Amino acid sequence: VFFLLPASLCFDVYYYTRSWIIFKLNSAPEHHEIRVKDVQRQVREWNINSEAVPMCTARPGWQSISFREAAYKKAFHKIQINMVDILEIDTDEMTVRCEPLVTMGQLTHTLTELGWTIPVVPEMDDLTIGGLVMGTGIETSSHKMGLFQHICVAYELVVADGSVLMCSETENRDLFYSVPWSYGTLGFLTAVKIKIIPAQRFVRVEYKPCYSLDDIVKTFTQETTKVEGNQFVEGVMYSLHSGVVMTANMCTAAHPGQVIL
Repeated sequence: VFFLLPASLCFDVYYYTRSWIIFKLNSAPEHHEIRVKDVQRQVREWNINSEAVPMCTARPGWQSISFREAAYKKAFHKIQINMVDILEIDTDEMTVRCEPLVTMGQLTHTLTELGWTIPVVPEMDDLTIGGLVMGTGIETSSHKMGLFQHICVAYELVVADGSVLMCSETENRDLFYSVPWSYGTLGFLTAVKIKIIPAQRFVRVEYKPCYSLDDIVKTFTQETTKVEGNQFVEGVMYSLHSGVVMTANMCTAAHPGQVIL
């Protein structure tokens, strides 16, 4: 408690300050090209010297949100992928391009300051873009927007021969649809382009208490299948027979005395 919490706070302050400075200086795109070439170099060296040993990222376990020790990495050839920056926000195209180790907290803080957000926002700040793409991500808007992969429009990958491939619905289409849930088996993710949407200042939440399992299922089904409204829907169970279904929508104004920060 007396070491980890202060150390974690210091790390977060450093991380977000660095991210803010890099974004404001707009130096990330230039650095990105250098980083991609470094990943290519490492993969090509693996092809020459260590091809019999599988590759994996060199990301240490303490940076992961999982309690599981990634023991398999001890026997693998580690590729350093230090890609932690937001590269570009295109408000005309309504997309953001970022590197795989950008976190949800980092991305949402940057976007909301500019009046934007992403359609699916997994709520844990330390989740990374790469993890949500290569694994999966879901949130309270997924009943309308789909999983995290469904808001991604393009991926940049370094594949096993060291080449860089871009994939989208119109380019390397098969690879584009194979990347989600692939857990890094198809290549090293180096950039992702994601849809963005306008963000409102407030979110209006309504709570619907339920007092039976049938009532909970019925209410949740009704609220998630509504065509209009209900940008966000979530349910919390307090027991087998009691819970609450919460619905929410972004809005520009709030009623006095009803704002919770």
